[in-house]
Amino acid sequence: MPTFDIARIGPDGRAVIAGRANPGAKIVLLDGGKEIARGEADQRGEWVVIAQDPPLGAGQHELRVVQHIEGRAPVTSEQVVVAVVPEQPAAAATPPAAGQPPREETLVMIAPPGGGPAKLVQAPSAAGVPRSGDLALSTLDYDDAGHVTVTGQATPGVVVRVYINDNLVAEGAAGADGHWKLTPPDPLGPGKHTLRLDRLASDGKPVARLELPFDRVVVAPGTKDGRRLIVVRGDSLWNIARAHYGTGFHHTVIYGANKEQIRNPDLIYPGQVFSLPKVN
Repeated sequence: MPTFDIARIGPDGRAVIAGRANPGAKIVLLDGGKEIARGEADQRGEWVVIAQDPPLGAGQHELRVVQHIEGRAPVTSEQVVVAVVPEQPAAAATPPAAGQPPREETLVMIAPPGGGPAKLVQAPSAAGVPRSGDLALSTLDYDDAGHVTVTGQATPGVVVRVYINDNLVAEGAAGADGHWKLTPPDPLGPGKHTLRLDRLASDGKPVARLELPFDRVVVAPGTKDGRRLIVVRGDSLWNIARAHYGTGFHHTVIYGANKEQIRNPDLIYPGQVFSLPKVN
């Protein structure tokens, strides 16, 4: 089964993709089912392909790789590389002027088989996802009753504590894959709050810390349709859907429920609050 190891895609859409397959296999890279590049696995089964003529266009792409071995049926990767290439400004060839924000980078994730959480391999900005050392925040969401769920990543096995408004509300360890998910027992009231995450060392002292202000918005009567999620830097509709529904293909459900806030489904912004409808 061919797999992806590395996906580097510039803001101009030029891509370098690498992975593993059977030694000597012919490799075809597909973008939404269309061939965009070819390569061949070496004696160790490692392959590298470059897609730059033409580069990937602005917008969302789903990349898969197909392994071809003579006399055998082609095998398509179960992994998917999801990339969102930003729109390029008119003066993209020149660096940003002093005091101007850096240009947006391409968001790249590798979605594993079986509905697990996607792995962010390239953040859409220099700041990336909220991070301190090995501690990273992935999602912060709450339901209509105010019950909060916080997810993120850290070194496998380390303890993470969640504070809201300087009160300790949850504690747990990162799993073997480095992912953690914590749900404070008490609901949160409407209004402005501050989330704090501490990653503890073996002696119980914090060695990494993140703080993030957020609002729990009041949901008007008749509009309660599931959970609410606060977008953080590095989020996309695809990885939100992967985290909450088990498949990125439900990103259209989130878009449909929040169209009044989302002008472009490839561009969502930190601080936006989305509803997450229930799905069958």
